[in-house]
Amino acid sequence: MKAARNPDSTFRLALRNFLVLLLFPIFTVSHARAEKSAYEKMEEQYFLLGLVGYNYTDRHISDYSVKSAGGGDIRLSSPTGGGSGISCCVRLAKNKITPFRVKVRWQHDGCTYLIRDDRTVKADKVRHYYYKEAEVEVQRADSGTPGYIETHFYPDGSVQAVTTDYFSDPHLALDPRRVDQSLFPRCENDEKPEE
Repeated sequence: MKAARNPDSTFRLALRNFLVLLLFPIFTVSHARAEKSAYEKMEEQYFLLGLVGYNYTDRHISDYSVKSAGGGDIRLSSPTGGGSGISCCVRLAKNKITPFRVKVRWQHDGCTYLIRDDRTVKADKVRHYYYKEAEVEVQRADSGTPGYIETHFYPDGSVQAVTTDYFSDPHLALDPRRVDQSLFPRCENDEKPEE
C-alpha cells in the first residue's frame, strides 16, 4: 500500500524546483561576469604580443620560440618584408621595466636520413633539426602599447628582439639573389643523430 503524499511536501518540492529554475540563469550570468572581470583584470596587467620573425640568414628556420611561445617557421626574409606570419602570443607584464631578457630557441641547421619500411621496402626521408638557444635583451620601439614582439635572426647567428606597435621593415638590406641553403645534407651514416 502506497503512502499518501502530503500536499505541503508536494507544494514545497514544486516551489523549490521553480526557484532553482528561476535563479539558475541569474547564477550563470553572475558567474560569467566574474570570469569576464578576471579576464579584464589580466588585460589590465599584461600585453599579449603577436610573434613576428625576420630571417636574414641563408636558410629556412623551421621552428622558433620566444619565452616558450611557438613562433612557427620563418622563410627567408625578402628585401622588403619579414619571413613569417603572426603567431600568438607572448605575455608581457605592463609594468615590466625595459629592457628585459627572454629566452629565444630556434632551429639553425639540420640533416636528413632515411627510414625504411621493412614490409614495403619503401624509404622516407626524415629531417633532423639542430637548435640554438640565447638569452636576448628585448628593446622597446613602441609608443607604450606594443602589439608585437619581433625576432630578428642575423647571418652571424645573433638574435635581436624588439617590441613594436606595427611591423618593421627589415633591419638589413638584403640581396634578393642570395642563395637559399635550406636543403640539408645527409646525416652521418644516414642515421638519426643521437640527442
